Amino acid sequence: MFKGLAAIGAGCVLVLLLSGCGGQYQQQRVDRDRILGQQRYVAVLPLVNLTSHPEAGRIVGDLLATELYAATSFKFLERTELVRQISQEEDLELVMDKAAAQQIGEKLGVDTVIYGSVGEYGYLRGLDQGPAVSVTLRLLDVPSGQVLWAASRSESDGCFAVCVNSVSETAQRLLASMVNDMLQTPGN
Repeated sequence: MFKGLAAIGAGCVLVLLLSGCGGQYQQQRVDRDRILGQQRYVAVLPLVNLTSHPEAGRIVGDLLATELYAATSFKFLERTELVRQISQEEDLELVMDKAAAQQIGEKLGVDTVIYGSVGEYGYLRGLDQGPAVSVTLRLLDVPSGQVLWAASRSESDGCFAVCVNSVSETAQRLLASMVNDMLQTPGN
């Protein structure tokens, strides 16, 4: 009898270790009425890469644009057009402040700019080597200079022995959740 209970206890501990190692943190401010109250012409600027992964800003920016395409009726300035209109002297990879984002939005002729940073994009070290992603985003109304949405979110998928999610899958899930939260009307 004790051997059976010990086996059940060990199984429960293993399930807890496999399922309880992930985490998430989020913070958000949103003005949904102003975001959804008009047709928006949007430029998704390259996200500032604060990670050791050389292309994290570009990867997460592309995933964000895909999530926005799927979930909104925004009209987008295509990346090739964005690069063509902005001179090579301006380092779009370093746009982190509202004034610079507003100036670039005016130059591009869009009414909305989304900018931000990627703080983490990789795998955790140690026993729990699951994927971890951290993103901060802002949606700026260019004519008024007001930030209509600001969100930060971190997510990690813990996996004690077997990882089933990649970093990109974790990033995609995180961004889908962020965009969904931005668009949800209160009470939904």
